[in-house]
Formats: sequence, C-alpha cells, structure tokens
Amino acid sequence: MIASIFTLDTKALRTLGSIDDYTIHRLVYDIFPGKERTFLYYQYPYMIRGGTRILLLSKEQPKVPNLGTITSKQVPASFLERDYYGFKVRLNPVIRSRNQARSIIGKEELISWFLSKQEQWGFYTDSARLELSSIGVTEIQKGDNTLIFNECTFSGILHVEEKSLFIKSFTEGIGRGKGFGFGLLQLQPINEIIF
Repeated sequence: MIASIFTLDTKALRTLGSIDDYTIHRLVYDIFPGKERTFLYYQYPYMIRGGTRILLLSKEQPKVPNLGTITSKQVPASFLERDYYGFKVRLNPVIRSRNQARSIIGKEELISWFLSKQEQWGFYTDSARLELSSIGVTEIQKGDNTLIFNECTFSGILHVEEKSLFIKSFTEGIGRGKGFGFGLLQLQPINEIIF
C-alpha cells in the first residue's frame, strides 16, 4: 500500500474557483486512472493559511496531479503487525435494509452501531474511550443531483482481534461512501496499552 498527501495550496484553490466536496472527489479520482477504485481518501479540514490536504491510501502510485503537489511513500508490511493502534475514521453510519438506508443519529445509537461492526472489521474498541466528532450531514452536489451522507468521525484506541479482517479494513476501508472520502482507517501504532 502507498500512503500519500495531496496538497492544494491557495493558488491551486484560486485556479479551481469554487471548491466543494464533489470537486475534491473529482480531483482525487483524476490522479488514479482506471475504472476501478483502488484507493481511499480523507480530506483534512482547511488550513489556516488557506489550502487543503488530502490523505490517500492506494494500491497504486498516484499520478502527478495537474494542480497541487503530492508526496508518497510505501507503507511497510510491519506497520500492520502491532496489536494496538490509536485510530480515527470518518464514517457514513447507516443501516441498510431492502434497498433503503436509515441514518444512525444520536450519540448512544452511533456508539452502539460502531461497536456492533467491530467484529467484522477485525478489532475491538473500549466504548469508554471511543470519541465521536463531526456528527452531521454532508451534502455533495453532483450535477443536478444531491448526494446526502450521514457523517460521524470516530476515534480512540483499538486492539486487533482478527489480523486478516483488520488488514482488509485498513487496505479496503470500512463502511459505506468510500468513494466520497469516508472509511479510511487512519492508524497510529501504540506499543502497549492496558484495557
């Protein structure tokens, strides 16, 4: 896997004119040619001096963008060999049934939803240490259509329970909306922790 930072400074943003979530989505897709999405991304909040940074995780090296700069490095295999990680992930919390999606709202329901998904993601998180932020709705204008995503950022400390599922969660992302900046599991290895 390759980790990259795609930076759009104020000059690049001025060149683009208006900037929105769909513009970021298109810029990211432009640096990964092909029909299949082989990457995940997370847009950091806008920087104080203007501009923005986008974290990318991909199977392939991104191409040089027409606007902005990109720096990349290989993620060593040893990175995923730890048992404990600090984590942060922006998710689109929904429950799907019969082609319908119901948004998960309210702190307790969001925590319950997240904890119910952990086993399939290959890790365990202590609910007392689970933090929620950026709870709300994101609307992305795509031509005449408006895409609406429920949003919540979860962070805390995780313990790897099932290594193969955990690696899949890291490399393929978790949850829905990955093509629009959701699901990238950001990790910081921790040497030892007592749950």
